[in-house]
Amino acid sequence: MQSNPDVQKRRRLRTAFIVRLYEIVDASVSEFVNAFEVAASVDMDETEARRVIEYFEEKGYLKVDDHRSGVVRITADGIDHVESLPA
Repeated sequence: MQSNPDVQKRRRLRTAFIVRLYEIVDASVSEFVNAFEVAASVDMDETEARRVIEYFEEKGYLKVDDHRSGVVRITADGIDHVESLPA
């Protein structure tokens, strides 16, 4: 069964987002950043960014400090996820 192209694109964007977040904070669980700026840096619009933020919050890969302004930090689980991705 072939995957829907929209699903594949969403997966690529989610991966790009979490990897970029990891890079920006240099794998620090204590640094808060604007998730919308992270999303923009991987060519993701705000609507998709909100979906990704909610998804990763549910997975435990990031913590949201302020939903309205999109302030987040990566968690230890998020770091482990990025570091387990194929190179």
